[in-house]
Amino acid sequence: MTRLWPTNSGTDLNNEVAYLFFNIKNKFSNNLVNYTSFSLYTDLLNIRSKQVLFESFLDELEILILDIVELNLSPENIKALNYKIVCDLIKKSKKRFLESLVDTKSIFKKYIPLNLFMEDNYFSLIISEYKIIIQKLLIYIVFGSSAIQDNSLGFTYASTPSSYIAILLETSLIQLSNLVLYLVLDSCTSLLQISAFLNEYKLCNPCYLSIRSLAYFKNVLTYQNLIYLYIDYPKSIYNSRYRVLLISSHGIIAKYIYSSRFEDMINLSTGQFFTILFIEIQDLIIPKLEEILLILGKIILYIFINLCSNSFILIIKIITSRLYIQEKNK
Repeated sequence: MTRLWPTNSGTDLNNEVAYLFFNIKNKFSNNLVNYTSFSLYTDLLNIRSKQVLFESFLDELEILILDIVELNLSPENIKALNYKIVCDLIKKSKKRFLESLVDTKSIFKKYIPLNLFMEDNYFSLIISEYKIIIQKLLIYIVFGSSAIQDNSLGFTYASTPSSYIAILLETSLIQLSNLVLYLVLDSCTSLLQISAFLNEYKLCNPCYLSIRSLAYFKNVLTYQNLIYLYIDYPKSIYNSRYRVLLISSHGIIAKYIYSSRFEDMINLSTGQFFTILFIEIQDLIIPKLEEILLILGKIILYIFINLCSNSFILIIKIITSRLYIQEKNK
């Protein structure tokens, strides 16, 4: 039987939220290795450090939920303050993660405001994409499913499965924790400093102990982020879906969920619109091209079969005629 999310705030919702957080914290004991087809900044961390980062984010998320309840914010308030809420959550998660280390002052001497990263393509893209997921997650957790009237999900608010909220929580946890580490590492001025930070505090994945491996990893991420910015992101919007990350028993995996994204379509850049235009052309041309190739294939096959059969008949006639001539000469 499908476990349903409570429709309104109350004891049932509180119990469901407690179970949700308990369940995801239990998953931290699973294998947290990245089994997706793309790299994450958290791949640089060993399993224990990744657990600490995730715990830091969850702790701050729990505090945020309590603050929303205490301040008596409405769903409309959460929507209006959504961007600020997400940025504040990232900032505090970063601070908590760094404070969990013994002494990071030697490396991070000064605080870098988040607004300096707003022009960063990767940072702004992840924030813009996943702030809606965080917004929905907070509303579901604080107010219940009745506060979200979204008919595009494939189920009514009264039949919202708890697994859907778990998906929102897990992908928020992984994506925003990934962004937290991105900000931490971006505070370092060189690969040498990144390596010193990761190794000094025993955070580093053994695969990235050398400067060379770090340089390669950084180059892969740079290329990957460009592909995501101009190809994968607009493609996901055009297909009305979100890429979500989940913690399975085998590790971190990627899935896709459906969600209407008309507002995101409006905010696409010119370069991203070219991707959608290319998809449109591809959808228009490829079926026609396949049809033409199929017809050409049939024609070529017909000609080939006829050519072979006629050649075979001709060879038979030549052989029989020669045999006839030889027989006649005798």
